[in-house]
Amino acid sequence: MKIACVLLASGQSKRFKTTGSKLFYKVYGTPIVEYTLKNIAKYINKKSIYITIPKKITKKETNIISKYTANNLIIGGKDRIDSVKNAIKKINFERFDYIMIHDGARPLISYKLLKNILKEVKANKYDCVLPASQVEDTIRKNFKTLERKNYYLFQTPQIFKSKVFLKGIKKLNSKPTDDYGIIENEKDLKIKLIEYDKQNIKITKYSDVENFKNQITRNVRYGNGFDIHKLREGKFLSLGGLKIKSKYESIGHSDGDVVLHALIDSVLGSTKNGDIGQYFPALKKYKNIQSEYLLDEIKTKINFKNIIIQNIDCTIICQKIRLEKYKNKIATNLSKLLECDVNCINIKAKTADGIGLIGQSKAIACWITTKLIEI
Repeated sequence: MKIACVLLASGQSKRFKTTGSKLFYKVYGTPIVEYTLKNIAKYINKKSIYITIPKKITKKETNIISKYTANNLIIGGKDRIDSVKNAIKKINFERFDYIMIHDGARPLISYKLLKNILKEVKANKYDCVLPASQVEDTIRKNFKTLERKNYYLFQTPQIFKSKVFLKGIKKLNSKPTDDYGIIENEKDLKIKLIEYDKQNIKITKYSDVENFKNQITRNVRYGNGFDIHKLREGKFLSLGGLKIKSKYESIGHSDGDVVLHALIDSVLGSTKNGDIGQYFPALKKYKNIQSEYLLDEIKTKINFKNIIIQNIDCTIICQKIRLEKYKNKIATNLSKLLECDVNCINIKAKTADGIGLIGQSKAIACWITTKLIEI
């Protein structure tokens, strides 16, 4: 079954009470919508993802979400239903049997929930599959208790057979608050309800951010990395993926970039994936290789797209090489390599006070501590 996924990221965020879209509000340096997209991208190919966006959006925000789709971004409408209508105009439904719609403000969709939904879709028995749950708390209207077994709460993602959904939207003359509302008056619908996930929260008010933080910090991981290389006379020194003009160069099997080597080890440590030597032994194929390529390979091996960098603390230890004017450049380059906010990266440069090989400018070292979140 081929599924088109519409991610609604064009809401006005009126109840969030901050300037700009809540979806681009950063939590630990990463916009909320990017958490959502990282989770969706685990299961849905980027060719099948369609994203609606606000009319007012910065180039930086556009670049962030464009990484997760192979399709053009879609300007949303005034209301949810208008955004849905704008999205389906851009979808070639000859390619898709089903349409899935998800809120950009639900960043914690779980593997279990989506697995259960997709399992029912593959059975091809239902017109729609919906995550829902009976109301658990006491519910009253005008201070009179209602029979709660008759009331349900619904979440997204919601999945529909394309033909059924398109038929419903053509006949629609109201503004439903969710996507099932588009077809809920159709007769003889075959509906499958999946028990919803309480973790799959929707961020509506600013106070919801704290709940979101509490949930994702359960997946915080820490790692340390250390590297040291001998120095010799040279013209350039490799540090953090940059070629710095210097009277020294590192001696190493690769390019001797102590920053990237320490970074790789710290990321491997935080994800419990061993150390750099396991992946890149001193073989001929790695001779003089640039360390950026090593980092890219590691990112693929550890499924880096499911990782949010929260903080990197980097200490470079050398004697005569003055790094003050390079610290910001190194931080900026690391942020590009790691696809994270530059404000998550701190670079320090220290000397060895003339002690040992480093103090005699015969070596350079780097120590990095990484804090990340696995989602």
